[in-house]
Amino acid sequence: MCAIQNDDTIFTTCTTSGISHRISGSDISMCVMSPFSLYCKHHVDYTERDPRDISQAIFSRYGHNHEAKLMQDKYAKKPKNKDRPINETRRHTKIKQHQAARPVRPRASRAWRIQDPVERAAQLDLARTRAFGKTLSLMRQGQESLMEPQLCFLPQGMHGTPDILEKREGESSFGSFHYVVKEIKSSKKIKKKHVLQTAFYNLMLGHIQGYAPAEFYILNAAGEDIVYVYDDYKDEIARVIEEVTRIKEGYKPPVTYGRGIFPWSNYADKTAISNDDLSIITGMEGHDRRILEDMGISTVTMLAAVDPVALKSAGIKKMRAKAHVARAAALKSDEAVVMGPSAAIQRSATDIFLRIEDGLSGDVYMIGAQLHSPTNTKYVSFVAKGDGGEAAMLKNFLDFLDTQHNAAIYYWGSGGKTPLSGLMRKHCDDMDPPHIPMMDLQKISARAVAFPVYRLKLKSVAEWVGFEWTDPEAEWGKGFLMYQQYIRDDTCQDCLEYIRTYNKDNCEAIHVVWKWLYDHGCLRRA
Repeated sequence: MCAIQNDDTIFTTCTTSGISHRISGSDISMCVMSPFSLYCKHHVDYTERDPRDISQAIFSRYGHNHEAKLMQDKYAKKPKNKDRPINETRRHTKIKQHQAARPVRPRASRAWRIQDPVERAAQLDLARTRAFGKTLSLMRQGQESLMEPQLCFLPQGMHGTPDILEKREGESSFGSFHYVVKEIKSSKKIKKKHVLQTAFYNLMLGHIQGYAPAEFYILNAAGEDIVYVYDDYKDEIARVIEEVTRIKEGYKPPVTYGRGIFPWSNYADKTAISNDDLSIITGMEGHDRRILEDMGISTVTMLAAVDPVALKSAGIKKMRAKAHVARAAALKSDEAVVMGPSAAIQRSATDIFLRIEDGLSGDVYMIGAQLHSPTNTKYVSFVAKGDGGEAAMLKNFLDFLDTQHNAAIYYWGSGGKTPLSGLMRKHCDDMDPPHIPMMDLQKISARAVAFPVYRLKLKSVAEWVGFEWTDPEAEWGKGFLMYQQYIRDDTCQDCLEYIRTYNKDNCEAIHVVWKWLYDHGCLRRA
């Protein structure tokens, strides 16, 4: 414990720069998720950034609104510029009822992007230290809680803005009290990036107040305080800070396909493809990759030329070895490679291709189904609206299924569960699931065929097969915003038509992939 100091001494100590680079809480989070994305943030031209899309804007605004609501509910103080409707237009994306948003060009043309880096860094430090001075004054006064305070400890280049500082009894540089850190997260599951970012704030707070609290806190999606012991993460946060420093000084981490994060996800994927990196192969896990690298196999081109038997002998399971080589060959030739065996499917009078559309927090807003029989093709949809809308929608859909005799349902991916299982558990505990066979075509495809795609997503596979969406720029975010507009005003029939068309396209895409699998012997009638 250090001796009690006055405000000026603490301020001077914390704002005297000791190193040239700066480390923020977001740097810590990004480094944990994707070190290559952090490298891009500091060393790659900003014209390479992802354009902001609607889905990204929705998730970002949802997180901000969640934080604002918890702060207001728990601390009776409403943060400025946070509590906005999720659907509100922002300067990055202008969305009007049924109009599709256009991608925004990267903001590299803004004046501060071309400003002298040294001058820009000095301006940022000045703004941070001014805000930190206000934070320090409130801490010195012993305010019970501080919302989004600016913290700085520039001798080690550290700065950031935790969500909450909360007063506790116990000596610090401020007297007989100290502060602890609380972070608010909208995620249902707290991830390592959340914990280490909060541990970083706890470390910085310790430097400022002369006492590192033994515990820090994260408020989960339900607003519950989860307690973390700082000593459990002290060594790991030191390691991450060291890695951030190396990256800021120019170290370029390895790139992994699919692991880049906004706004560098597209550039990371493009780089991995350019490098012919093994990570562009669907299902390539760390264990298998390490074995391949030990064998001297470091690119997709090299893998495509290997006998699967050699991989099996090196310790990769037989089926995975076969799949890795087939997928590498498919990517190099741009041709699908049928691996087999074929999957037995139900002999049915009607094949139903099912697609469920969900919104934020997993709430389902539409169930759509494309029905195919030897004599007829029909699309049906069910939309949730108003209080109890999801339960009513599910009931109507289950009633519809009761009218379908000798039918089979096909869908694409659901984390190992049928797409109706979650809804049934939520609304129909006393009901049995429909007695209709359901098959996941994504799982069948993974076993039976190597498509020349980087990930086994419906859009990627269906487009390779030849399917085209009505809206080429269709995405989850557009559909969800159209649905929001519709439930606010059910006279917006064009919004309803958009989400129905989007859902129908998804159903038809599943059918098109099903037909390709059937025509190429990957499916057979039992």
